[in-house]
Amino acid sequence: MPRTHHPAAVARSGAVYTAALVFQKILSFAYFSVLARALGPEALGTYIFALSFAAFFSLVADFGIVPLAIRTFSQNPSQQREHFTALFSIRVFCSLLALLVLHGLAFVLGYAPELRLLLAITSVIMVMDAFTAYCYAVFRSRQNLLYESLGTMLFQVIIFSSGLLVIARTHDLRLLLAVIAAGSLFHIVFASFLITRKAKIAFRLRLRFSALKQWLGRAIPFFMAAGFIKAYNTIDSILLKNLVGDEAVGLYAIPAKIVFTFPFIALAVTAAVYPAMSHYAVESKDRLQSVFLRTLQLLLTVSLPISVGIFLLAGPIVTRIWPEFAASIPALKILIWAVVFLYIEFPFGSLLNATGHERANTANRGIQLALFVALNLILIPYYGFMGAVYAALFSSVVIVFLGWIAARRIVPVFTLRFTASLAKLLIASSLMGLAVYYLRGEYSFLIIIPVAVVLYGMLLLLLRAYSGEDWRWLKSVLQMGT
Repeated sequence: MPRTHHPAAVARSGAVYTAALVFQKILSFAYFSVLARALGPEALGTYIFALSFAAFFSLVADFGIVPLAIRTFSQNPSQQREHFTALFSIRVFCSLLALLVLHGLAFVLGYAPELRLLLAITSVIMVMDAFTAYCYAVFRSRQNLLYESLGTMLFQVIIFSSGLLVIARTHDLRLLLAVIAAGSLFHIVFASFLITRKAKIAFRLRLRFSALKQWLGRAIPFFMAAGFIKAYNTIDSILLKNLVGDEAVGLYAIPAKIVFTFPFIALAVTAAVYPAMSHYAVESKDRLQSVFLRTLQLLLTVSLPISVGIFLLAGPIVTRIWPEFAASIPALKILIWAVVFLYIEFPFGSLLNATGHERANTANRGIQLALFVALNLILIPYYGFMGAVYAALFSSVVIVFLGWIAARRIVPVFTLRFTASLAKLLIASSLMGLAVYYLRGEYSFLIIIPVAVVLYGMLLLLLRAYSGEDWRWLKSVLQMGT
């Protein structure tokens, strides 16, 4: 067995990558907090829009090439250099097309020259990030995440450190976006160096029309699946900018940043159990159901207290960290409940993919996106940025509902045991919430949060929300994740 595929090496690689993601999320959130306070709602809205607009068109630059490359490189390692050149050439073509579409649409929409300059910077970031991700696909195909982990951490350190220096001297959005461009430039140079030195692959352009047609045809399913998610994550900010204005984008960015920071925990857990789901989908339906329901229970255990706690502490948190964004407090109180649904949509999606129902999963994503866009178009003109909040929460509920409809045809979901566990989690979260409610008037949220965590843990033990077998399963999940 090659060293890169040794189970111990893969486990270490996964542990480092998980740690890198945690590090990146913490540093990213800290930098965003400082940036938001420095810029205020309107300037932050312009900044977020420029990044979101480019991120939306990264769909064209990527076109599903990265997941296709990972699968192709894994299945045909002997032809990796040949396939790398072909897909790299397509990557160049797609990136040029993305730049053309992005700037052409910005011109047609009549954006001011100042905004078009910001979009020019973010479009360069988009292209660099697209090629960085493609380079890392080579190492991902070998189940080696160590280089990507190191690059991700260094990338975030560069942005954090240089960003703080720029904020201390100026609030010029061009320079603040140039900070991200500097981090992306380092990242692509670092990844390219690894490709040439470690993977021994040269960058060459070789593109034939027949090959282009063939590869793009293979990439379409990946493009659609990733496209629905990318569009869902960016379209709200774009619509807010065009329907209401920059300030609405900035006010919406605060609750959105808080809410969408948390799901990486769910992503890590489902990534750990997905191979087991895939195995049991063939070997044992009972064990498949057990893994699915325990994953669902675990993610509810984490997400319910997060939503309850932040709902009750939204005012103190926003007032303390982002005093200029007090208008975002009602939005945070509503949108934070989306965390529960963002968490539990992961096991539903993983179950569908593991059992060969990936088309149903993609269709559900498409329905969610269509509904999300329609609700934003209807609600934003009437309710401003709160319309985007309502649309996001409702859409997150819908994707779980659609997942449940599909999943119940595969395994029973609301069994007696799971329903009893859910009741215990709801009781524990409610009792924790009562404690937070009475403490918030007397103490800082910095004190209340750790107290609430300890209290919640004690309530779980007292209510016996987890059996001994559950704890052993949880330990095995943590070992898989690390």
